[in-house]
Parts: sequence; structure tokens; C-alpha cells
Amino acid sequence: MTFEEALTSLEEIAKKLESGKCSLDESVALYESAIKLSKECTEKLNAAKLKITEISELEKAE
Repeated sequence: MTFEEALTSLEEIAKKLESGKCSLDESVALYESAIKLSKECTEKLNAAKLKITEISELEKAE
């Protein structure tokens, strides 16, 4: 899943949870999915930051 897809899924989950129309069980399952997606997004952002830093360091070295 791409970062953008994960972010879109997070937005959809947030809308569902904010609607208040989910059962307790569904809300808990959605929350659990949101936590996993959030972690995935954070990992992807950290990887992108690291790559950008590495590229910048290579440019400085030249």
C-alpha cells in the first residue's frame, strides 16, 4: 500500500468513526486498523526523510 492509499484509508476511517453510526465492535476494529495505518504512514515518512537526507549528503559531498 502506498503512503497516499494508507492516508486515504485513514481519512475514511476517521469519517466513519466521527459519524457515530458504528457499533462498538466496529469502532474498535476501525480504531485498530487506523493505528496500524498510522504506524505504516509514519514508517514511510521516516524512510522518505532518511532518503532525502542521504541524497542531500551525497550532493554536499560532490
